Formats: sequence, structure tokens, C-alpha cells
Amino acid sequence: MPISPLVVRRAGSQDAQALADLATNTFRDTYRSVADPQAIEDYVAESFQPAAVAAHIVDPASTILLAVDGSRLVGYAHLRATEPPACVRGPSPIELGRLYLDRDAIGKGNGAKLMRAVHAEARRLGRKTIWLGVYDGNLRAIEFYERFGFVNVGRREFAFGGRIYVDPVMAASLSEDR
Repeated sequence: MPISPLVVRRAGSQDAQALADLATNTFRDTYRSVADPQAIEDYVAESFQPAAVAAHIVDPASTILLAVDGSRLVGYAHLRATEPPACVRGPSPIELGRLYLDRDAIGKGNGAKLMRAVHAEARRLGRKTIWLGVYDGNLRAIEFYERFGFVNVGRREFAFGGRIYVDPVMAASLSEDR
């Protein structure tokens, strides 16, 4: 059976349910070993309801890119035009709020293809800097971001499960194609 090439495309309203399902599953997979299971369920119940996902899809300050392998949704990235923390000093910044892949899609070059699409979309939007917050215990993610030019520029607080985490903030210049 031939391998389907990964296609990255913008999300549409018709993708809300599939994206909500993927977002729920990837969040659970990513944090199940480090967070309280009930806190995870509370978070996904609030953050990844189809209506909440649909609202992000149509929000003009938001761009969601989907990674599709054949007919299967295997990843997504969410760019947001938000106010960056003070530690992000690059010009014309945009936030990479989320980038997740299905567990079975990791290690196959899909993350790199999705990140290249994120960079291209941010440049298309006229942005020159991309920034994100990342859980400091997710070393695989941090190493992935570093391969795409992200460097640690500071820290920010993230409330989850009744606890405050202080996450690294990373930023990258979008001046060159990666």
C-alpha cells in the first residue's frame, strides 16, 4: 500500500469535530504521565469542545493548520495574533499556541512539514517573529523547536489543574525560510 503524502491545509468549520477529537487525544497523550488525570479531563472538556474549536477556526485573529495523511487528520497547529509577553522582543510577533501530532505520526517528518507550513503561514500574514510557551518537562518538544530556530527568551505562567507552571517562552525569527 503506498504511503500517502502529508498535506497541510487551513481548517474550515467542517473540521471542528475531527479537530476537537484530535486535540483531546493529543493533549491526553502528551500530558498523561505528568499531570493529574482529572485535571487533564477537565481541561479537554473545557478547551476542546467542538463549539470552542469551531470558534477558533472562524476567529480572524486565529489560523489553524491541519496535517492530513490521506483522509486521516494526524496533526494541527494554531497560530494566534495575541499580545506577546514582554520577553518577546522581535518585530511583528505571532504566537504558535499549539502544535500537536497524533502519537502514530511522530518521528516520520510530519512535525517538520507542519512547522515549515506554520512558518510560511506566519510570513504570509506579514509576521517576522514567532513565539510560544512550552512545558519545560517536554524535552522532545523543546528540542524540536530548537531545530527550527527557536531560542529561550524568558518565562511565563500557565495555570493548569489548580497549579501554576512557569513555562519557558521561546521565539524565532521568520526572516529566513526553514
